Amino acid sequence: MTHLPHRRSRTIERAASVACGILLAAGGLTACSSSNASAPASSTSPSISASATTGSAFYTPPKPLPAAAPGTLIRSVRVTGVPGVPAGATVWRILFHSTTIYGADTAESGYVIAPSAAAPAGGYPVIAWAHGTSGFSAPCAPSLFTNSGGGSGPYLLPSLDRYLKAGYVVSAADYQGLGVADGVHPYLLGSSEGRAVLDATRAAGHLQGLHTADSVIIYGHSQGGHAALFAAEMAPTYAPDLHVLGVVAAAPATGLSTLISIIGTPAGSQFMPFSVPTAYSWTQTYTDLPVTEVFTPTGEQFAAAQVANGCGEQLSKQIADQHLTPAQTFPVSAESDPNVLAHARSNDPGGVLTSMPMLVVQGTSDGTVPPPLTDVYVTTKACPIHDKIEYLHVTGATHGTVVFVAAPAIVSWMNARLANKKAPTTCGQPGDVATLTP
Repeated sequence: MTHLPHRRSRTIERAASVACGILLAAGGLTACSSSNASAPASSTSPSISASATTGSAFYTPPKPLPAAAPGTLIRSVRVTGVPGVPAGATVWRILFHSTTIYGADTAESGYVIAPSAAAPAGGYPVIAWAHGTSGFSAPCAPSLFTNSGGGSGPYLLPSLDRYLKAGYVVSAADYQGLGVADGVHPYLLGSSEGRAVLDATRAAGHLQGLHTADSVIIYGHSQGGHAALFAAEMAPTYAPDLHVLGVVAAAPATGLSTLISIIGTPAGSQFMPFSVPTAYSWTQTYTDLPVTEVFTPTGEQFAAAQVANGCGEQLSKQIADQHLTPAQTFPVSAESDPNVLAHARSNDPGGVLTSMPMLVVQGTSDGTVPPPLTDVYVTTKACPIHDKIEYLHVTGATHGTVVFVAAPAIVSWMNARLANKKAPTTCGQPGDVATLTP
């Protein structure tokens, strides 16, 4: 196990240095399909402009929701004028069936982008893109193509043009609770994220006018790196119809269980914008995790009022404006509560074998996810149960730039998986890591 023992005798400084990367990993920019099946009649609609008022109609699923298999397309619409999408590429907003962590049918949203070049004879290969934190409620969905991700425009796959030029279709899930109003987004809850990523990719295969291959590579960054790792672990059992060739995780959020060792201490104050929504969304998603086990009455009142209120930095502002402290928010008992610890550990990736090759990239100048944090995940969890991991330290890259600096290497790695080349591994090398110097 990579988490720290949950004991007061461990220094707060050591726990904080690890937990810093865990929580802030969620805050950076940070989800295969079969040959096209016939789409249902409701899956087509006229194109709309990204600058048009979107309203809520698209994101409102039928009530009652007709039963259908996960990944079944409910509706789609072409979207034009999305900033950052290369000329000639085609964008769809999609609504599709997925499942909750308890197996209930639910509607989720996302988007698909196809390159301008004609599809090869076997169809476009698919990148299942998993985004980083955009928020915790419906208005924070990347498929709205607004500025919910906190950047200068819509939150798209970084270096999107490079992947489209390489001939990939991009399928992107919003995640449960983003886009479709379905309660609080289950933030950093791996099995929820994984379902969304896989089902959005299934749905892309049903779009009329899009010919996709059965080759899929999962790719995520930051919170999305966490989502990608879980999607890859889940794919063989949850989505055996998808032919997943590999998974790429850039600066992923890992080792979430170490948060518990400092959640209610002064050292946890800088992590409140992430610990509050993580803990609250888990209590609203898990039926066996009472809110009273994780929050004080003051913390519960704040979380209930603020977590689902806005996107980006709004929660951080409220925490600062109200001078909320960890001691006010979380009971000391949460740090040793067996039920809380069990749920936290269940959201640490690396607990089961990932059957396909992996590429993990980590910037050496990342102040959000420190390299030692990802080193621990690779060396103590992933490599011991997996022999096909290539781990790259990207010299000089930060949390925000690693996805751009490493893009050529990521595309090359993806292309090699499509070509059925033997996957490289750094497991067993010194530090289980190699160095990429741009």
